[in-house]
Amino acid sequence: MIAKLYSIFNHKCPRCLEGDIYANKSSYDLKNITNMKHSCDKCELDYEREPGYYYGAMYVSYALTVAIAVSVFVAYIVLFPSFDALTYIIALTLVLLGLAPWTFRTSRVIWLNFFIKFKPEIQKEVRAKKAA
Repeated sequence: MIAKLYSIFNHKCPRCLEGDIYANKSSYDLKNITNMKHSCDKCELDYEREPGYYYGAMYVSYALTVAIAVSVFVAYIVLFPSFDALTYIIALTLVLLGLAPWTFRTSRVIWLNFFIKFKPEIQKEVRAKKAA
């Protein structure tokens, strides 16, 4: 479970936890936001599983967006008890727009982690190659 969380939050290969999934580490380089590597540099895992594979990541993105919206709502109620719907909608819009690039990339990594298992033996091989 910790390996999956590490892979998701650091955008690392779900099989070896060593290779980067995206060519550019910044989620906010908007010109290159969709540029994924075709395979892992370390363990050669193919990230392009099949055509249309990442359409399922839209469901993950939706779930992340709902979780963020609920979190903003709870924070808004706690911090500003006199609830004003318009202010909440403006705050929510700003937060969701600000987090959209991160949500897009992270949902793809989560989707990839649903179907690929972490293999410690492959991670050991990759680390041994790196040390040599």
